[in-house]
Amino acid sequence: MECVDPLSLDPQHPRRVIVVGGGYAGLTFAVTLVNRTRASDGIEVVLVDPRPYQQALSELDLVAAGTARPQFAELWYADVLRGLPIKVVHQRMESVLPEEGVIQLGPRGTVVATIPYWRLVIATGAIASVPPIPGLEEHAITMWSVADAMKLQRAIEKQFGYAARLTDPEAKHRALAVTVVGGGATGVEIIGTIAKRLPSMIRRAGHDPGQLSMTLIEARSDILFDLPVDQRARARRRLEKMGVRLQMGRKLVAVDETTAHLEGGIDVPSPVLVWAGGAHADPDAISWQLMCERSGRLAIDQNLKATGTEAIYAIGDVAAFRDPNDNHVLPMLAQFAIREAEHAAVSVLGEARGVEPKPFVPNMHGEFVSVGPGWGVGWMFGVNVSGWFAIVMKRLTYVVYWMGVGSFRLAWKRTVQMLQLRR
Repeated sequence: MECVDPLSLDPQHPRRVIVVGGGYAGLTFAVTLVNRTRASDGIEVVLVDPRPYQQALSELDLVAAGTARPQFAELWYADVLRGLPIKVVHQRMESVLPEEGVIQLGPRGTVVATIPYWRLVIATGAIASVPPIPGLEEHAITMWSVADAMKLQRAIEKQFGYAARLTDPEAKHRALAVTVVGGGATGVEIIGTIAKRLPSMIRRAGHDPGQLSMTLIEARSDILFDLPVDQRARARRRLEKMGVRLQMGRKLVAVDETTAHLEGGIDVPSPVLVWAGGAHADPDAISWQLMCERSGRLAIDQNLKATGTEAIYAIGDVAAFRDPNDNHVLPMLAQFAIREAEHAAVSVLGEARGVEPKPFVPNMHGEFVSVGPGWGVGWMFGVNVSGWFAIVMKRLTYVVYWMGVGSFRLAWKRTVQMLQLRR
């Protein structure tokens, strides 16, 4: 890996492949391509990302609950890409000029450099989707970055301190309330970790764990709609056993400093409120002179190329790949992002060797959701699994990813860190 100034890149390089975004899709693509490339292919790989690290979103709940250092949720490119011939530019992509075959870099509204490409791969991911519910943006904490996780940790600690000054039991109970809105995988994992970790934390802070209030709000009639019905039921029972109150079937209508207001006049004490209600594609995508779907995700064909282009691929959460079997857009899942990246890397290498790209065939092997440390639900190859085995399989997917983008050294280092957290 080499960090470079974009102005130092050769403007005449005939086979420069630019990857924009270093998430699961972008990093997997870059590593897969360079590992398969021969010197005779003449390919130069440039990774463009403003950050020097990838954020491991699946581990943010550990940081938020104070059981892991923030660095655990960061994969630094210097560590992952060590020894690989990948040039890294720490800058933001401002625009794409498909007809000219270049991208422009710079802060929003500014162009500081222009880089030509032979192939461009857009993998800029998604951001938290916060709807215009009164008070939500002002009072809720999203969970989409290490900074978000740290903010949640500070908010919880602040409430601990505030509650310590209260003498009225009811007032203290309301002060020690944590609410998560969104019953998908992210929301369930966050509230599960909080439910498991907070009682011991609150005891150390001098409070009675029985005064802690934890609520999961979901507007639909159930949680984890992507999982089989019986697995959802197992997850609900587990959360309730850990003391989480489930508030399902009612929409959030307003939020203030202390309360989440639901349909039907139901008020939930929420001095600490986490919004885990979904995500939408990188909002900059609609400004890149490329075709987008109504969702804001880039429209792509079966070869993962941006619709109407020959030299631009789009993969991961920013792209809307439609399954040819039912025409449904693939959900924003890391496993699809990784498989799209691997397929796109093979396609780009094939194009360099005169081979036509083949259509991408989506295939989902399983899905796992942790419901507190050491316990989870999910399925694999058509078989439902739960308990510690689901957690083991979920963690193994991390190890496989670390091996894929890094090395045995990286996978071993991260695995040891994960085991030390007892999760």
